[in-house]
Amino acid sequence: TIADDGKHLAFASNEDGISKLRVLSLPGHEEVRLPALPIGVIANLAFSPDGGRIALTINSATSPSDVFVLDLAQHHLARWTRSEVGGLDESGFIAPRLVRYPTFDLQDGKPRTIPAFYYQPQGDGPFPVVINIHGGPESQAFPVFNPSIQFMLREMKIAVLAPNVRGSAGYGKAYLQLDNGKLREDSVKDIGALLDWIKQQPELDADRVAVFGGSYGGYM
Repeated sequence: TIADDGKHLAFASNEDGISKLRVLSLPGHEEVRLPALPIGVIANLAFSPDGGRIALTINSATSPSDVFVLDLAQHHLARWTRSEVGGLDESGFIAPRLVRYPTFDLQDGKPRTIPAFYYQPQGDGPFPVVINIHGGPESQAFPVFNPSIQFMLREMKIAVLAPNVRGSAGYGKAYLQLDNGKLREDSVKDIGALLDWIKQQPELDADRVAVFGGSYGGYM
């Protein structure tokens, strides 16, 4: 989106499933320094009438979509809303970290890696694991609020892995086409490689792993 006065351009890019906000001054396209934003998915960018502030919504793993306002001059981010979560204690929600695990084939002479969002329960493991595979197949797992995942983490002490296997959107056309046609089973092999990765994590119980998904995730 562009400010009404034409002095700034704001856009969000999808980088490994995480939205990164950038603001450029116009016409020179110099990047404006911004404060740190919560890790999640950004939507609904809009400048204030004077162009000095940007309103946006951020949906993160620990909060449903909320409105934030960014003051460009003050480099300050203010949260304007707190979405309804039914009285649950938000402080107990758990955000994932982005991991990459090696799979069976090579890319540019090196083992290809597959991105995944890793949600780890609090406490000591080894934790049972649910691999949550998105639908599509040309879709993508994002670090957004998911009450089912938070329930598994908090109440059942189950770790959750949400991989973006080959064929997922958001990583370029070449990656998107890696599971087309006769290559479909290669995406299934990416889940096999994730099982191998789970075995190498001391906090995870490789003998207690479930695989979950709907639509294409159900096929997987």
